[in-house]
Amino acid sequence: MKIDYANEKVVETSEVGKTLLQISLANGINHTHECGGNARCSTCRVLVLEGLENLCPRNEKEAKLAKTKGFADNIRLACQSIVSGDVKVRRLVIDQDDIETAYSEAGVNRGEERKVAILFSDIRGFTNFSERNLAYDVVHILNRYFRKVGDTVFQHKGYIDKYMGDGLMCLFGLEENDPREICKHAVSTAVAMQQELAKLNEYLKQQFFGEEFKIGIGIHFGDVIVGEIGHPEKHQVTAIGDNVNEASRIETATKKAQASILISDAVREHVDDTFSFGRRFNARLKGKSGTYRLHEILWMNTP
Repeated sequence: MKIDYANEKVVETSEVGKTLLQISLANGINHTHECGGNARCSTCRVLVLEGLENLCPRNEKEAKLAKTKGFADNIRLACQSIVSGDVKVRRLVIDQDDIETAYSEAGVNRGEERKVAILFSDIRGFTNFSERNLAYDVVHILNRYFRKVGDTVFQHKGYIDKYMGDGLMCLFGLEENDPREICKHAVSTAVAMQQELAKLNEYLKQQFFGEEFKIGIGIHFGDVIVGEIGHPEKHQVTAIGDNVNEASRIETATKKAQASILISDAVREHVDDTFSFGRRFNARLKGKSGTYRLHEILWMNTP
């Protein structure tokens, strides 16, 4: 049988009943195994690229550690995986930095591809507001705004990915799989955010001499990589991929279009006449080639 260590070496062996780690070490591959191959550290883990069916099922020790670490099915411990046929794997822990990272990852979401709706929002002219007002008032108003719009995100099964100054990135679809429900929740959130903003503006007019905010919201739907990323002391679930960038660019396009809410074709495909639509147009998105069809959302229709 053949064991292909991606980007390293191909090993052919006739020995059966051996673990992947044993085969590695017998063939001069310096396969990390900090705990001595006893399924207590995960530093021997590999990503199985081909031939997962040719590795034995997880035993009790490996299953327990895999659950603790949040490993997907194709991430296996070499020290516990007995090889019965051809496999192609990639070692995941190579150097000391990898070892330290591996020890810090208990309970971390290791990453998966998901279809999600990504919402970006941004307050127009907030920098000017912050320059005209006291630091306490700037932070107070921003927190008041984020509390209200954050409530709308949670009410529609969304997840706040990050704050970016006065901007916000949210994900919909981390706990559901129906594209129609995911997109409906995202667009419903955008409409509700505009409604909450109108209430905040009444407060601003009274307390801050006629100040008024406007926000632009862009929404896109597509495949992303979702996982926990960051320093061991501050992991955070986030989404990565070109579709995230596209959602951000759609939000930027709201400025030129003078629109409050713009959605992509991918979102429009999954939402119905629950919402009232305005303009539809082709736009160039910053940093991307070609044109993209965008749809303006005006409001949510009441039953």
